[in-house]
Parts: sequence; structure tokens; C-alpha cells
Amino acid sequence: MAGLETEISRLKHKDVRIRRRAVRHLFEADIDTALSGFVPLLNDDDPWFKSKAFDAHRRWAKSESDLMPLLDVNSRLAAELLENIEAPELAKVLFGNDDNVTRAFAASALCDDVELHDAMSKDIHHSIRRVAAENSEDSSIISTLMQDKHSSVRRAAIATAARNNIELSDEAIESALNSSDPSLRSLAASLAVQRGGDLLSMACSDSNPKVRSSISSAMRTELLDVDERVELVASEAPDIIIRWLRGRYDVNASTLRWSMIENTELDSRTRSKLIEQMDGRTDIDKSRLAIITEDESQLVRITANNLSASLDEIGGEGA
Repeated sequence: MAGLETEISRLKHKDVRIRRRAVRHLFEADIDTALSGFVPLLNDDDPWFKSKAFDAHRRWAKSESDLMPLLDVNSRLAAELLENIEAPELAKVLFGNDDNVTRAFAASALCDDVELHDAMSKDIHHSIRRVAAENSEDSSIISTLMQDKHSSVRRAAIATAARNNIELSDEAIESALNSSDPSLRSLAASLAVQRGGDLLSMACSDSNPKVRSSISSAMRTELLDVDERVELVASEAPDIIIRWLRGRYDVNASTLRWSMIENTELDSRTRSKLIEQMDGRTDIDKSRLAIITEDESQLVRITANNLSASLDEIGGEGA
């Protein structure tokens, strides 16, 4: 400890060479109590010593009081260190700073402060608005941020709505579905699955693979049985229903699958894939399958005949 105090005192020495050696020795010792000796260097005229003072705070600052000396010389660094230091009162001070980066770090530190979410949502910089979008559970704030001019804010807002089951207006979801941003539309599509109706129909009309994948994933999570939403998707986006029906063989799912297989207005590829889903099962209506083996579509015929042959091989009884 005596050696530490000696090195700290040498930080004030008139000989710059002794001061530099003291800095190096203190950093090598790596003892956080050395931080106090670097506070005066925050205002040093020599840029090297000032930068070392900043480095010392990055390395050893542990509390709000450790950060206070930085406020007047490097508020951005003080805000950055809030990531690992709990100092809510200091964060509130920094949240009022003119520097966007400083405010963003402060906002992140205050992300759980519900009373500040409204102010964050109205900030001039998108990085701060995004903090509100990621953390607020206020439907009014989230609905507003879904219309934000910055895509990252819009995506964060709708992701938060989906994650927390925040009730949004149909208008807010529709606006997101009309966005030029596929990522935002895909997030909105998952909400449309929950809502159903015209919103789901609108989502199904989107040809973007990301959007369609989002609908499929949401359906597998949200829809456990055939209902009007499943029937709507089956009618408007049969390729999505293929994924949902995979592995489902209850009565309602089987009824839907057969109705699609027998629908000659559907494309052959979709019907063929639905037939393939029954491969390996024995509870297949052979009479219906026999009709499909004579379908006008060559692809459907081949797939149906392959399934029929497979049934014969395993000696399955038709259901």
C-alpha cells in the first residue's frame, strides 16, 4: 500500500518522466484504489496524461461517485460506463445532455424507468427512440413508434408488441404491413396471424419470403387446430399451409389436407407436397387416394401412385 501511495504522489511530480513512470507502474499494479490519483489528470494540459486518466476510469470506476469527476470533462465516457455501473441519478443528468451518444447510453441505463419512456420516444435521435421502442409496454407509445421515420425504431416497436402481446390497433398493424421494410412487414405479419381477418389476408398477399416464413412460424406457435385463420391462409397462401400441416394428422387437419389435395384449382406442386406428407402412414383413405392416382396432373398422379405403392408395401389398411 505504501508503494501505491508513493506512485500516486508521483503523478504530481514536476518531472514528466517520473510522472509517466508512475502511470505505467500504477497500470501494471492494476489496483482500483489508484483511481483517485488520476482524477486531477482529467484536466491535465498534456493530452497523454488526460487520456490515461480516462483509461483509468474505464478500468477502475465502480460507483456513481467514481463517475462524477467525468461529468465536466468527458460526459460521453461517463455515460458509456453506465453500462456496467448502476447510477440512476447520474444517468438522469446525462439523459439531458446535448450529445446524442451520451443520451443513448443514459437512456439504455434508464430503460426500465417507465416514466421516462415517453420522453425517450420523442427524442430527436433514433437511437434513443429505439430504447423506448424496445422497452415500453405502453400501447400508445408503441403504436406511435411503429410509425417512426427510422426503420430500426419501427422494427423494435413491433417486435416489442409481438413479444409482450401488446394490444395494437388494426390501423397500426396495417400501416406496418404496408411498410417498404420486409423485416417490419414480417414482424407485423406475426401479429396479423393473431388478429386474423383482413389483416391476415393482407399479410398472405405479401410474396416476400421473410414475411411468409413469419406467418408460418406464428401459425405453428399460435394456431393449434384448424380455425377460420387456418382456412383463410389455406385459401390465399396454400404454400404456407403446407408447412403448418406437416406433422398434423388429427381429423380436422386431415380433412383440410384432403380438401386441398382434391382441389384441382391448386397448383400441382402444392397438392403433390400434401400427398407426400402422408407417406409412411397407414390411416389413409385408399378410395380417395385411388381417385387421385388418375388425376389430370402428371406430378400429382406420380406422387399419389408412389404413396399407393408405399401403402401396399407396408400392408397398411385404408382408413
